[in-house]
Amino acid sequence: MLLFKLFPGTSTFMEALAANGTTNIQTSVTGVTASKRRFIDDRRDQPFDKRLRFSVRQTESAYRYRDIVVRKQDGFTHILLSTKSSENNSLNPEVMKEVQSALNTAAADDSKLVLFSAVGSIFCCGLDFIYFIRRLTDDRKKESTKMAEAIRNFVNTFIQFKKPIIVAVNGPAIGLGASILPLCDVVWANEKAWFQTPYTTFGQSPDGCSSLTFPRIMGLASANEMLFSGRKLTAQEACAKGLVSQVFWPGTFTQEVMVRIKELVTCNSVVLEESKALVRNIMKVDLEQANEKECEVLKKIWGSAQGMDSMLKYLQKKIDEF
Repeated sequence: MLLFKLFPGTSTFMEALAANGTTNIQTSVTGVTASKRRFIDDRRDQPFDKRLRFSVRQTESAYRYRDIVVRKQDGFTHILLSTKSSENNSLNPEVMKEVQSALNTAAADDSKLVLFSAVGSIFCCGLDFIYFIRRLTDDRKKESTKMAEAIRNFVNTFIQFKKPIIVAVNGPAIGLGASILPLCDVVWANEKAWFQTPYTTFGQSPDGCSSLTFPRIMGLASANEMLFSGRKLTAQEACAKGLVSQVFWPGTFTQEVMVRIKELVTCNSVVLEESKALVRNIMKVDLEQANEKECEVLKKIWGSAQGMDSMLKYLQKKIDEF
């Protein structure tokens, strides 16, 4: 029931789908938006997020985007998901391109590291499910290829980034929002955050190099439980399995993160980059190959009639359960 728990307004979508059949998905999708937006506004109540919501755009410097906020601070760049073209900080090609652009800018300027986080009480809900379903009904093979290529380029940007990427996970991290975490260098989580990769539930195979990184980090049995069964991990469980570095109390999350960031930026930039290279370079080729293979499989699944049917059956199942 993940979809219903996250998006109470999804029942509108499901009812429309049941009434109209699969050919009218594109028009049915729009009924979800208003309810989901109200849900997001209601959920933005954590101390970390309140401060960001009111201050981040006021103190934003240099770079302006639609779906992210970029703050150039002393010694580091802060990139925050704050999506307008999608709900719940989910990832569509437009959002992914903006994150890539911000990372490329940070790679070329004097930033010693990047802090990656999100505005609101949700970190990232993975792929923009509504965006993708709407377009799959138009031209399945073309749109499947475009989405797979967008993911490949997005993930490769993280793989190839030479400076440390620190992630502050303030809430749920789902799908691609969770699978990119091992591609980053330090992951700090709010106690209220949770992590899930329910790929098979959505009729999808793993992405974000998770087919490689999850078994290496947490062992094959635990990785398969997440990738096949969609097991949800609490922040403490994710920390115990090596997906998260440390867990902080919600009320002091911002302070804990910023204290540690300020400590890191006192380090020599060359030392930081070379240290990351020593740890990461040995895995770089393997990660790039895993990303390539995962995207090829995704393109194959999404572009097939069976793949489309699998996603539609999932939606129908949710209707029946509801």
